[in-house]
Amino acid sequence: MKPLRSSAQFVALPAALALSACVGSGDKYPSLAVRDAERASGAFTPVVEAPTPPVADPALLAGLPAIEARAQSSYDAFQSAIPAAETALSAARGANQSSNRWAAAQIALAELDSQRSQTAIALTDLDLIYAEASSELTMVQEIAELRAKVASFVRAQDQIMSALLEKGPR
Repeated sequence: MKPLRSSAQFVALPAALALSACVGSGDKYPSLAVRDAERASGAFTPVVEAPTPPVADPALLAGLPAIEARAQSSYDAFQSAIPAAETALSAARGANQSSNRWAAAQIALAELDSQRSQTAIALTDLDLIYAEASSELTMVQEIAELRAKVASFVRAQDQIMSALLEKGPR
């Protein structure tokens, strides 16, 4: 009886035969060396054309004057309400929370906060328009400039509110 051969011998023999079929003269196959055409020579000068800036969508820009007017109006109303709020806060200093002076100071602060909120709403509207214009790859410079202006209004109002609240009735 013949001994059983291992499965590795059954796999190795066909593999060796298959590989030997690949060996042959080098004349049949092309060389893998770098060819003359594949060598870099000369200089590459890219032609870069300036992209044309996208034009802002007129529909997006149409609402900007109204938003600017709302922001300016609420900012002006805030500025004109500051003296009354300062007067009410000064009168309420040291007053009891159940007093009319304390209530008047709270109302004056609420009026300022309401005007600040109106300015912040205009800023939010500008943020939405800016995001829409950016997603459409349109020019957003006009929107960004107005947004920066309204954001400066909100920052100024925040600073004034913080200063008044520190002076406010406790």
